[in-house]
Amino acid sequence: MRILHTYCLNYNIGDYALGIGVKNLLRKYLDVTLIGNTNLQGREFNSYYIKEVVNKRYDLLVIGGGGIIHGSHWPNGWFWLIEKDLIKEIKIPFIVYGVGYNYWKEEGGIPERGIIHLEETMKHASYFSVRNDGSQLRLGEQFGRTVPAIPDPGFHVDINTQYQRKEEAPYVLIQLANDKPERRFGSIEKRDSFIRQMREVTEYLAKRYKVIFSPHVPEDISISQEVAAGISNTEVWDFGYFAFDHSDEAVGYYKFAEFVLAMRGHGQIVPIAFNTPVISLENHPKHRGLMENLGLIDYNVSLNQESFKEELKEKIQALEANYFDLKHKYEVINQGLRSETEKAWTEICQQIKR
Repeated sequence: MRILHTYCLNYNIGDYALGIGVKNLLRKYLDVTLIGNTNLQGREFNSYYIKEVVNKRYDLLVIGGGGIIHGSHWPNGWFWLIEKDLIKEIKIPFIVYGVGYNYWKEEGGIPERGIIHLEETMKHASYFSVRNDGSQLRLGEQFGRTVPAIPDPGFHVDINTQYQRKEEAPYVLIQLANDKPERRFGSIEKRDSFIRQMREVTEYLAKRYKVIFSPHVPEDISISQEVAAGISNTEVWDFGYFAFDHSDEAVGYYKFAEFVLAMRGHGQIVPIAFNTPVISLENHPKHRGLMENLGLIDYNVSLNQESFKEELKEKIQALEANYFDLKHKYEVINQGLRSETEKAWTEICQQIKR
């Protein structure tokens, strides 16, 4: 089977990680001849591309995962650049796999044109699903119906894929987000307060671990450097090296970390896939949604709470005190995620062979 995979390329290490997971699943469940890639962020699925590339050269189109149900400024209210009336011109099966509803509450949700476009997509897709971070509920509130929620493909970065340990010392990974700061922090003052508090937490951790900061997008570099500045036993990884042809090496850092503090969805998801404990630094509904879904809400801290620093330190202490029990809990969680994914692919294989 010749497969065209379209997802978000050339911007976010987390998207590359989920891309690894998607391809691992495709090779596990399908007879793959080749997997081609195209960037969902910018690729226009016009009539020529559909007719001469998609329909002629491939047997299956896979869209996602990633937080692609987002962006009221996008022509269709989400990332897929295809005219609504052209969707039916795709003659091969296509699936939308484990995508995220990424609108902040303050944005007011999907615009009407986006709802219309998504409904047309669902009508023609062989399979349409969202990821297990509360996207099902948030999407359902706008559509009035439920679509399947499945484990994010980033949970499957470990399938038949080997990663090397790059850092010998015991280390903690801190993954901070700095794009859309007005949404993540609320104001410049709150961002500055967050940095001050994270510096204290970093100093606290650096006494016992090496602390490695892991920016996922270019905007994350500056905040990581601000927090790490002048604190011994810390480093900010070389984003330019990882971005993006060495993203698999970045994923490996999550596997061998003692634990992770994460501000992004895939900063949560990837370590969980490796049974690496994570504390979620909640700044979007999806962060809490994922931790609730997995029964890990005790290890979620909202950036908005007044006692953020104190609460985070308490969570770190609880994580360390329950470390091995927590890793066992992650093993059970991952067994469940694999089972859910197996069920999804049983249905997908039935649908695309019709």
